[in-house]
Amino acid sequence: LCFWAPVSHLWQPQTYTINGHVRAEYAAMAKVPDGATVEATENMEAPLAVRADVFYASDPSNPVPQYIVIDPHDYYAQPAFSGNVRQWVKRDHPKASYQQIFSRDGVYAFRRT
Repeated sequence: LCFWAPVSHLWQPQTYTINGHVRAEYAAMAKVPDGATVEATENMEAPLAVRADVFYASDPSNPVPQYIVIDPHDYYAQPAFSGNVRQWVKRDHPKASYQQIFSRDGVYAFRRT
């Protein structure tokens, strides 16, 4: 029983089902070209890091990235999202201008203009 409880979900098919939200994250990440600089919330950092220079979103000490890919409802998104995603993006790089290029299921991608 001690062994079974922590890993019981491994034998359930729904564990391996990709839901609409994860598909939205994949689609948003696909908007970022290889070799670009990008800020991303935690769930999308590792997949992007394979092909881009990734910085954690919401760190004003980061260089101004070419792209921002975020899921404001990601558990680790700090500070917490408070309604207007454009203000959330603008807060860390107030002198940069970004165009929203993707929005689906609460996941967003922005390109610097």
